[in-house]
Amino acid sequence: MTAATMAEIELTERELLIAKRAAEMAVKQMTDEFYKTVGKGVVHRLLIYIGVAAVAFATGKGWLLLKP
Repeated sequence: MTAATMAEIELTERELLIAKRAAEMAVKQMTDEFYKTVGKGVVHRLLIYIGVAAVAFATGKGWLLLKP
């Protein structure tokens, strides 16, 4: 379609509402996926830090002997 034919197209109120709702749903889905990805990364990092702290604590108490 050319720009001239695109300008000639008029949407009904119902079509505009459907388009708006579809856009809102798409943005919500993209946002949810983004937060899931970020959340997984944060949890993964947190678990690594907890593991490092546990090993350091156990080594400090003498419960765990690490050979150089």
